[in-house]
Amino acid sequence: MASAAADVDALKHFIDDNEDLERLETLLDQFNLFEALGLMRQEIRHSAFLRWLLDPSETHGLGDYWLRQFLRQVIKAGEGISDDFLTLFDLDALDLGQAEVRKERRNIDLLILDKKHPKHPFVCVIENKVDSSEHSNQLQRYRSITEQEFPGYKKAFVFLTKSGDEPSDEAYVPVSYGDLATTIENALKRRESQINDEIKLFIQQYLDIVRRRIVEDSEVQELCRKIYQDHSRALKLIFKYRPDRTAEISKVIQDHIESRDDIITGYFSDTRTNFLPRCMGNVLPDKMLLWALRNRDGRVQFKLTLCPGPQEIREQVFEKAKSLPELFDGSKAKKLPEKWHSFFSETWITQKESEEFSEEQIKERIAEKIQSFLDRKGYAIADALRELEFAETSEE
Repeated sequence: MASAAADVDALKHFIDDNEDLERLETLLDQFNLFEALGLMRQEIRHSAFLRWLLDPSETHGLGDYWLRQFLRQVIKAGEGISDDFLTLFDLDALDLGQAEVRKERRNIDLLILDKKHPKHPFVCVIENKVDSSEHSNQLQRYRSITEQEFPGYKKAFVFLTKSGDEPSDEAYVPVSYGDLATTIENALKRRESQINDEIKLFIQQYLDIVRRRIVEDSEVQELCRKIYQDHSRALKLIFKYRPDRTAEISKVIQDHIESRDDIITGYFSDTRTNFLPRCMGNVLPDKMLLWALRNRDGRVQFKLTLCPGPQEIREQVFEKAKSLPELFDGSKAKKLPEKWHSFFSETWITQKESEEFSEEQIKERIAEKIQSFLDRKGYAIADALRELEFAETSEE
């Protein structure tokens, strides 16, 4: 009883006038363009933002200021790394207003070029990694390409990663996304009065998503740590008795399948529902063409799969599918796999939708998708397979 009372007290303390929780909810409710578009962890999108920020001719309106601040950060981190490495004196002498910032040139994420300087033309290579890692000797290859194409140039090679990982090539300067964010924040503060509100908001939102989703160093993370420290007992109880969303969705799917007269019910679990449309009854030997809904990782995916069975029958089904590509999406394969072959695969409920949909919305989506597939393909697939040589014997 004492333990139960302590649990109740912990939960009361968690929900009663919790300022930290209220602040966290406020932060999470704030709109972020990068998050809304799903761009948080796409390297190519981060490279696109950096290209825009570092390009002196772009619409941010500060000319070469961002580029100069970034190069200053790189030079300080890598000063003396090689004889032709850009120095602070070189940077001070450069007029970067005509510098070019190119993206994905010969697979190099970002290439910064200033060919105009009569004494010190320079080139900077940036290899950008968010979730992936270096592979196939990328750094060495990009350095070799740069040295061959730009002999005599002052050079800087940058390896930009989440945590400032050590590069395999010692010519590269490691820079972390946290350091990059700090450089951008400091520059933004110094030139805030010269930036219009729209540009300022755009840059601030980028910084917010970097802090929250890449370097995990933000007010959100700090609040989460504090709330857990102050309310760990309540949070463990909440986690222990949290709703099982996967099981809830599977129950909705099962109830709907069992309520339909045009479907023969099959196998049910928390992650899979196998069923058979009544129009397919006795068309193929039992369970050779599997109709399945997979409910995993927050997604509901429909699959139509040819399963193991008599090889002669499988070959006939496969050849029929190849002759009807408008019905069988997986009919382009040249050879039938030995065991499993997917004819159709489609996500019916996304991870985001599974989190946001009510049970009624999930039921409506599943009902609409099943009916749509039957009308577009299902009935026609059944008719086509009835034409095969074995169809009469399988109907007996």
